[in-house]
Amino acid sequence: MTADIERADVYCPHCLMLVESDAAGPWPAAHQRCPHCGLLIGPGRGRRDGHGNQGARSAAAGVMAERARRVSAAPDHSRAEVRAALCRVASQSGVRVDRLLMIDYQDEAAHDQSLPQLHEVLSLYGSWKTARRDAAGGGDARG
Repeated sequence: MTADIERADVYCPHCLMLVESDAAGPWPAAHQRCPHCGLLIGPGRGRRDGHGNQGARSAAAGVMAERARRVSAAPDHSRAEVRAALCRVASQSGVRVDRLLMIDYQDEAAHDQSLPQLHEVLSLYGSWKTARRDAAGGGDARG
């Protein structure tokens, strides 16, 4: 008699973003890097839900930002498009744009290819805070 193996979506324990759909049993079977934050997920350490410690998400966001800064591709979107995207994601998330977390934006951008990617936001603005501040003010920040 074989036991039923529980299948579920699995989330990164660092950034809390979905990394595997309909995974069987403890995931991953061997060390694996998260495709979103790039941090290592140990065997069986995947989470069954996307909720967790905010501190872990902050650390993952730092890694994501560093990876995004290393992308050498020119932005495909303008500052106006980035502002609109930040406002849209913030509105959908139910937060003010100046409170939108980078990792929440990245989670949405991973599912919606029409949104500017994180490397574009950082290339145009230099920092996440500057981009949020510009989107919140509706102006053209130069910092």
